[in-house]
Amino acid sequence: MLDRISLDDDQLIFDTESLDIKDAHEFLKTYGCHSPDNLDLIGHELFLLKPSAWDEGYVPFFANAEAMWHALRTRSAKPGHVQIIGMNEDQHASVSRLLDLYFLVRETLKTLCHSEGDDSQILKYIFFSSKESLLTKLEVSYLMACDELMAIKVDEKGMKHAQTMHAAVMADEDVHCEERRHVMRETLTEFLKDEKDYNIRMIMVSISTFYKKYNERYKVYVSKFSVNKILTEIESDCVSFLGKVQEAIMAQQTKAFAVPGGIVAAGAILKPATTAWDYLVILVGLIISTWMITSLNNNVISHINLLAEEFERSTKKYDDIVVGVEEIQEKIEDSRIKLSTSSKSANSKLNGLTRVCWLIFILVSLILLKRFLET
Repeated sequence: MLDRISLDDDQLIFDTESLDIKDAHEFLKTYGCHSPDNLDLIGHELFLLKPSAWDEGYVPFFANAEAMWHALRTRSAKPGHVQIIGMNEDQHASVSRLLDLYFLVRETLKTLCHSEGDDSQILKYIFFSSKESLLTKLEVSYLMACDELMAIKVDEKGMKHAQTMHAAVMADEDVHCEERRHVMRETLTEFLKDEKDYNIRMIMVSISTFYKKYNERYKVYVSKFSVNKILTEIESDCVSFLGKVQEAIMAQQTKAFAVPGGIVAAGAILKPATTAWDYLVILVGLIISTWMITSLNNNVISHINLLAEEFERSTKKYDDIVVGVEEIQEKIEDSRIKLSTSSKSANSKLNGLTRVCWLIFILVSLILLKRFLET
């Protein structure tokens, strides 16, 4: 029935000829006319431009695009129906897509802005940006001529990007929503910094470019959190490694306390020993004890070296990190130096303990040899 609506001077007229008036009224109700009976009917011509008969006073039929834009540009949301007389289906689809983009971007900016323009700053969204103690005020106007709107080219990809950004800042229940808003404000400031005219049209024209910049900035923002998490993990691994090395040293030091006792015991045993068999038993026992301590020390050294290799493997998973890689590498290198120092110190102490054991073995063996030769 849309083809029955025509423009006559300044009036939109619905031709009801050969139509049941009830059917005509039902048709108009689907477009928001709550009181079609109140419309003026002269003959078979129904005059539509009577705001009181329509929901919120909005008549969804327009003589041309200019009239449509004049009625819609200050509304807070796109109305359910917009019909421009004389436009074909493809033209209507194009206009509808532009309106969708306009109201998506507007609602996004309204959510992001710190305040809206007053009587002296009409049709504007106001942003404040602070960087290096410098406060910057950004006023983005959504005042735009109809010709400027119609000149904008937007494809399905651009619409999808606009919808994605709109959803990102409107998800209040999402705990990360405020972070996304913060990133998008920064992107907006950066995006418009070189423009002379801060207008919503600039964003609409380059909606995909704006989305790309926002997406890149958001990835960097998220990666920074990942970097902090990685640094914490590296620190935890380092502390764990140092703890294991310390435990190994403490365990061997406990065993080392048996060395002085072994010397005393060897002296006590040597005193009553008189036969070759006595000397042989003492020597075999000493060999076994020295071998056991040496083996245990070597095992602990191998364990420490294995822990160092495990730490190296655990840090290789961060090689693919792009953002913050220098900070991560510095942290890894710092941890590596600490671990290397600790490992070398542990190995040195264990090797020293091994040498002491062998020294005792040699001394006792010489004493046994001397006693044996004297008998």
